[in-house]
This record gives sequence, structure tokens and C-alpha cells, in this order.
Amino acid sequence: MHTSLKGILLTTPNQRLGWNDVGLLATILIWAANMPIVKNAFTEIAPTAFNSVRFLFTPVLMLTIVFIRERSLRIERSLWRDALLLGLIGNTGYQIFFIEGLNLTSAASASLLVATTPIWVALISQLRGWDRLSHIGWGGIALSFVGVFIVLFDGKTMSSDVLRGDIYVLIAAACWAYYTIGARALLAQYSALRVTAITLSIGSIPLIFVGLPQLGQIVWSSLTWVSWASMAYSVIFSIAIAYILWYNGVVKVGPTRTGIYASLLPACGVISAYLILGDPITLRDIVGTTAIVSGLLLTRRG
Repeated sequence: MHTSLKGILLTTPNQRLGWNDVGLLATILIWAANMPIVKNAFTEIAPTAFNSVRFLFTPVLMLTIVFIRERSLRIERSLWRDALLLGLIGNTGYQIFFIEGLNLTSAASASLLVATTPIWVALISQLRGWDRLSHIGWGGIALSFVGVFIVLFDGKTMSSDVLRGDIYVLIAAACWAYYTIGARALLAQYSALRVTAITLSIGSIPLIFVGLPQLGQIVWSSLTWVSWASMAYSVIFSIAIAYILWYNGVVKVGPTRTGIYASLLPACGVISAYLILGDPITLRDIVGTTAIVSGLLLTRRG
């Protein structure tokens, strides 16, 4: 993949392993655990209601962090169209498809499928003429989609709901790919943290309204501590802390090495689903994970 795609976040990498690498690894572990933790909460809270409550608090937390760090939330008027599209597609679209998909499929499958985001980034960039892939890059895309096919179809009769959930998660990955590509102009002028906070706040508005009908059906006094803890984990760790660690790592170690850590997400997600929810680790999961991760690594080389 050409430098322009790898350098969506322009950095000068530090080649030594250190606390920044620890932060990146911690982020992957946080995100991997987030999927089974959130799915566990769906036994008491409907997915759209969960999102609605979560995004009542997340924008306030993120905007506060940005203001404390940078003392400004300003975005030029000429870039508000980009911010609006990123918020609606990269946050609203991503969250709706991801949360609904996670509700229908297993946490392990969701971890594998959402990790295909770099493949969608490479493919969309190629189709738009922004970057050119080598034969190795195309081979990586093909190998990753073989892994996706393995995850989607296990050769047995499967529920149409599960298949629909898997497809929703793939669409979510494509939405996040658009966010990655579409953020170029904003990231050229502002920090990734500020761009994330602003676009997340924009995307939160529809998410809150979508979940309002289901919010009225929840008996809040009956919720167990597990559901409240799941929501707190998702807001504080999965979004606020993880985003700070991730973007700090991108700045300090560079996007190439960051991508290597991202390739750990499928395997960590499958293991987290097993440890937290008891989802079995099947041969299909192992083969699918191997194909997707190998494809991701080949695509980054191509």
C-alpha cells in the first residue's frame, strides 16, 4: 500500500518499543473485551436503547477531554461538511449497524468481521484512485475475503438472523473505513482526538433519538449491576481511554506499527468471547482468523 494511505495520520515513528506500544496493546485488549461485554448487556437492555444511553454521556466526556488538552473545539466552517458526513456515516452508521449486528451474531464473529476495516480502506482507496495496490496488496484483500467467507458460512444450516448480523457488522466496517478515508482534510489541520470528539458528537444526535422509543420500555430499577458496568466500561474504557491511547500511539510509533497491533484484534476478540461469554473457539474461527489477519498484513505490505 502506498505511503499516502498508510500516512492518513502523518507521523514520525519512534522505532523503540516502550510505553506507547503498551498503550496500543492495551487498546486492542480493551476493544476485544468490549464486544462480549456489550453483548452481555443486551440480555437486559435493547441494543438501540443501550446506544442511546451510551451516547448521552460519551460526547460530553470526549469534548471535555479535548478541551482540557487543547483548549479549543473549533473547526473551520469550510470543513463542517466533511465533519457532518463523518459523523453520520462513521459514527451513526457504524454504531447502528455494529450494535444491531452484534445483537444478532456472536461476539467472536463480530470481532473477526469488524477487523476487516483496513481491507475496506485499501479497496475504496484503490477504486477512487487515491492509492494503487500491488499484486501483494490484491492478494491480501482476496485472502481476507476468503476469511470473511469462512466466518459467514460454516457449511451448515445457519439462522438468517445470524447471517444478517454478520452482514451488518461488515457494513459497519465499511462505514468506519469511510471515516478513516474521509477524515484526511480534517486530520491535516486538527488532531485526531479533536476530529473524533467533534464527529462523534455529531453522530450521537441521531443515535440518541433512534433509541428513545425503547428507552421508555426499560425498567431501570430492575437492571443489574452487570448492565450498568457494561455501559460504564463501553463509555469510559472502550471509547474515551482507548481513543486517547490509540491516537497517542499512532503519533508516537507511526501508522505502520499501529496497523500490526490492529491485526491482533480478531484473535483477541475470539479469545475474549470465549472467556467472557463462553463462546466456543471452533476450527472455523481459527482458520477465518488466520486468513483475515494474514490478508491484513499482506495488504499493508502491498
